[in-house]
Amino acid sequence: MSSNDDRYFNEILRKLSNDERKVIKYFITYRSVGELLAVRELRGLYKIKDPTKVIAKLIDLGVLSRGIGCYNISEKFLKYIKRRGGKIEI
Repeated sequence: MSSNDDRYFNEILRKLSNDERKVIKYFITYRSVGELLAVRELRGLYKIKDPTKVIAKLIDLGVLSRGIGCYNISEKFLKYIKRRGGKIEI
């Protein structure tokens, strides 16, 4: 990965809404979650009104990815976190 990825993710993190921040924190903790469970938990426990919309945006931005019946933190974003010593400010 390159410094371009770092700049890209730095810029994304600066522009996140509160709901987007909550979803990223959730997926940093639980790297791969079934679609139904993720939506239920984000709605019920994290009080996100429309988690599927937030997840879709984060997938478009390259922060999350979609597997077969699950959502995952993307490989590029995970490497970005690791390059930063495993810590990011959200």
